[in-house]
Amino acid sequence: MSKLQLVSIRSKDKLILPGLLYSPKVPSKTAAIWLHGMGDNGMFYNPPRMNALGQSLNEKNIAFFSFNNRGAHNNKTLRIDDKSLPKKKQHYQGGTYFEKIAECVHDIDGALAFLQELGFSTFYLLGHSSGANKICNYHAHSSNNPFSKYVLAAPSDDIGSYYEELGKDKFWQTFNNAKELVSKGKPYKTMPLSSGMHPFSAQSAVDILDPDGAYNTFPFYEVKTGRIGTKPLFQEYIAFDKPTLVVFGDQDEYQETAGGAEGSCNIMKDYLPQNIRADSAFKLIKNTDHGFHGAEQEFAETVAQWLTK
Repeated sequence: MSKLQLVSIRSKDKLILPGLLYSPKVPSKTAAIWLHGMGDNGMFYNPPRMNALGQSLNEKNIAFFSFNNRGAHNNKTLRIDDKSLPKKKQHYQGGTYFEKIAECVHDIDGALAFLQELGFSTFYLLGHSSGANKICNYHAHSSNNPFSKYVLAAPSDDIGSYYEELGKDKFWQTFNNAKELVSKGKPYKTMPLSSGMHPFSAQSAVDILDPDGAYNTFPFYEVKTGRIGTKPLFQEYIAFDKPTLVVFGDQDEYQETAGGAEGSCNIMKDYLPQNIRADSAFKLIKNTDHGFHGAEQEFAETVAQWLTK
């Protein structure tokens, strides 16, 4: 029987974040960290998936740690644990509408420090949706990466989707308007309804829409249809040097830019670095969507079995 603990962690830049730790019955030195996607994909919002992952990983003697990162909820004020700051400055504007994805490194390092203090020494990093983008960012920018394996669950092309939805002219107009707001010192200004990016803040709109930025890690649209930016395709992903599992639901509703989940999966195969292919894997789970609804147990068992193969 798993032991479940509700805990708090401290990010490297001192934000207090809540987490759930599923510990196996037999003490373990191995832990998997879960990175959720945007706002309503925080750890508390999908109990079937979290519990299935916790149970399946614990059965393989792997602890499972899921936490709400700074992008959880849509609009969330977080506490900064720093008594040297005036009380009125001991808060941080978080949530999906204000998040900048590169800051995920601070959150992941905070989760690692928490688990290392508990005695864990072997780590896997699992990310769903934009959590998969965060794995790419962590791999690119971490100064001391201890993870031995990655799981990219339902990685998506948000920039390509917005480009298709808004059209070329409106896409660039919205991106440039958001950049102008940031340059004028208004990063938290809500994007207007007509922009197609409401209710994101200007800084998050810039982060999400910049084709040469940190967010654009899975450019399926640019592979299939044509370039939007100048950044090398899959720049962070092709630098991976760790065995990686890529898994999609075959009915994933956010894979249109690649012609469906199978198309996205095939592109990911094509760009996977040769040096890790033999130890990596790709999986399509049938009859389920972006969130693996109704197939949570199969998804969890797929992850657990691959991590311990």
